[in-house]
Amino acid sequence: MNLIRDRNHTPKNALKNSELRYRRLFETAQDGILILNGDTGIIDDANPFLLDMLNYRLDEMVGKQLWEIGLFRDRQLSESAFLKLRTEGYIRYDDLPLETKKGVRREVEFISNLYQVDGRMVIQCNIRDISGRKVLEAKLRQAEKMEVVGRLAGGIAHDYNNILTSTLLQLSVLLNDSAHTENTKRALRQLQEDARRAASLTRQLLLFSRLQVIGRAPLNLPEVLEQLLEMLRRLMSKHVLLEPDLGKCSIWIEADRTLIEQAVTNLCLNAQDAMDPEGGQLGLAIRLVELDEEAPLLNPLARAGLFACLEVSDTGCGIDAFTLPHLFEPFFTTKDVGKGTGLGLSLVYGIAKQHNGWVEVSSTVGVGTTFRVFLPALRNAPPPKIEAPAAAIRGGIESILLVEDERPVREMIALALRSRGYRVFEAASGPMAIDLWSAQAGAFDLLFADMRMPHGMTGTQLYERFKAERPTLKGVISSGYSDTNFNLQGLAGSGLWFLPKPYDIGTLALTVRNCLDQTNPPGAAPSAAPSPSPRG
Repeated sequence: MNLIRDRNHTPKNALKNSELRYRRLFETAQDGILILNGDTGIIDDANPFLLDMLNYRLDEMVGKQLWEIGLFRDRQLSESAFLKLRTEGYIRYDDLPLETKKGVRREVEFISNLYQVDGRMVIQCNIRDISGRKVLEAKLRQAEKMEVVGRLAGGIAHDYNNILTSTLLQLSVLLNDSAHTENTKRALRQLQEDARRAASLTRQLLLFSRLQVIGRAPLNLPEVLEQLLEMLRRLMSKHVLLEPDLGKCSIWIEADRTLIEQAVTNLCLNAQDAMDPEGGQLGLAIRLVELDEEAPLLNPLARAGLFACLEVSDTGCGIDAFTLPHLFEPFFTTKDVGKGTGLGLSLVYGIAKQHNGWVEVSSTVGVGTTFRVFLPALRNAPPPKIEAPAAAIRGGIESILLVEDERPVREMIALALRSRGYRVFEAASGPMAIDLWSAQAGAFDLLFADMRMPHGMTGTQLYERFKAERPTLKGVISSGYSDTNFNLQGLAGSGLWFLPKPYDIGTLALTVRNCLDQTNPPGAAPSAAPSPSPRG
């Protein structure tokens, strides 16, 4: 036995075993390996991973100099790199472009070493494909760029909403003045409508920047889509024919209007991209469906019940079987770098899920694709909402601490509230509000504060501070947007209401009165300006 063991461990067998181990590593390595003659640059060997990566056969590479084959097309660079390697014994390229036999560009990490084997010089090149990593890095840069653009858009929308709030409040005052002639009032109403259309534009900016406050309300889906059509038509290229089929019946859901509009817009833009550059037909339809207990058998996400089915279809290129399972993955895109973030469909999926719904997709390559968004539907239409005219809304004698850093907005709010009998104390910042609170010994019934103010203090922080001293205090927080994702669902029982900018006097007066009376559950106040789609 010892004799056999000794024979197995002879230098000859050890060398053979070492060669076998190296060959096994060479054959199974998950990086490309290329072996060259160190004196001539002629290729001696290439491992299977490299051959598969570059679409070459072994006989197409062995026996040729490195710069003779297509993947190293820059002969001068290859020859100079070869000379440098012979001199220095090591060379590295962190990002080297290669070209496969089929003409596909590959970004690789290229490391070469020169060493001696049995008296001759050998070069080993280790080649790692980093194309996927480069794509991910490009997507990350694009996402970061979009984040910056989104923040810029949100900031612009916030500033415009302050301007529009002041404008709408002043127009409300003028419209309530009986001294104006009917012609003057007609002009003022037109200005008010223009301001509301401008408000819908800022809403689109907030939608893009994802800084719009989230809040659900009953929506008649066909009506929402009808108002969105004009904007969609402006977004579509002249080669895309938008064909809506919204029906004649109301279909009610409880949803966040801006998120639903975002989902529809994303789906339509995705459909348009699928039909570029020739164009085609883009269908937008809505229908009411009742799903039975067998629905989950066809789709695990589905369930029995009454649903609004929103359908967006196109006559584009279609989606292959490999791509379909990845459609809703964040950053997954089949578009060229710079033409998409890969977030559009993942946002649609997320919005549907937020509303207790789901998304289905069917597609045929060369024919087109259909997306269906299922959202829970209300079985009964909500009672009609009766908006009281601003003049008819009851005022009061309560004391209000008003905190707003924008002087024109603050002055108009104070004017509107004082005209209804309220005692209003004004502050332009959090510290000023704290001083006023102390001076008045906290004798306030309501805090009306902007969400974001100078000196790093928010309206909610002020409310929490004052509420601890005066438990009966009520509060209204207002903002052009909320980058803290103001939680409307968490307001129940807190006495705190949220009023999104812009708003008119009627909405302001109604919100303040309801908050003081606590006649409705806290949350987003009714919008002063229904959100019509912007018109040119």
